[in-house]
Amino acid sequence: MPVDRPDPADNPDEPGRRRPPDDPRPPDAAPLLTPDPAARDAIHHSYRALVDRIYAAHRESARDGTRGATADADRGPWEEALPSLRAAWEEHQDRYPERERATPQTHTDGSWSSGEIRKLSPDQNTEAAKACADIHDEGERVILPAMRQIEAADPDRRLAGLEHMLKKADRLKEKVADVLLLESRLSPREALDKVPDAVRYTFTYGPDGYADGVRADVERLKAAGFEEMKLKNLWSSSQYKGLNTQWRRPETGLRFEVQFHTPESLQAKELTHGAYERLRRPEDETTPVERDELEEFQCRVNALLVAPPGSEEIRDFPERKR
Repeated sequence: MPVDRPDPADNPDEPGRRRPPDDPRPPDAAPLLTPDPAARDAIHHSYRALVDRIYAAHRESARDGTRGATADADRGPWEEALPSLRAAWEEHQDRYPERERATPQTHTDGSWSSGEIRKLSPDQNTEAAKACADIHDEGERVILPAMRQIEAADPDRRLAGLEHMLKKADRLKEKVADVLLLESRLSPREALDKVPDAVRYTFTYGPDGYADGVRADVERLKAAGFEEMKLKNLWSSSQYKGLNTQWRRPETGLRFEVQFHTPESLQAKELTHGAYERLRRPEDETTPVERDELEEFQCRVNALLVAPPGSEEIRDFPERKR
């Protein structure tokens, strides 16, 4: 499903990388132990071989099926590989079943919790619930119409994944609880101000019109009165490809995210979302071996994507040294 995706370079468990603000672990928590280089190479080799076998099996199946070898050969590398990549992810899930996740709940005294760590007092929960309702109302009643106007300005792009444009209240409360673990003096509403993607939208473009479309829509967002806070061009990333931007509505200070994708990069983001979510979990939920496979899977998926012409010329905001 279309969801938020922060900069993959911010992976907190890699040496020298920043810990994200919603990481519930203490600031001095030890990073995950990583296998030695020889073991890592063995893991990657084994995983590549496994995915290669799945890919070969699906390719052979396609040639023996109704499409035939000629039709299969007519597809591009992304379309041809997509079934096998989906099968590889299913195989990974079979080998690493999901652990039971904590269920968010509001208690009889009005407090709220999600697991043993994430907790809000009755007063905090009441304030967080009101703030979440205000964010949802503003995202749907004020910002969405502006996005619709931008969409209507050019028929060569469309809004995608609107069913996921608002983070659910319990997910926002989890983020509030995470922030309060690190900054206990903040109010729940102040903690929510630190969440950049409580509201998020995605535009998709055909490859040929991508770069010009992004530039035009960034200017349209500014003309609509929104303040540009950040632009990350991640088309050169090995684990995620696309453009992520953050914006602010000056009247209320609400921050929201707008992502810019091609149809293929959006599919890749959706396909790797499960891997991304597992990589962000605490070390006791994802082993080093699985983490290596998850990163390998993301790399394999995104290696098939071709950056749209001109996308490399879109600069980060604020500008970063390259």
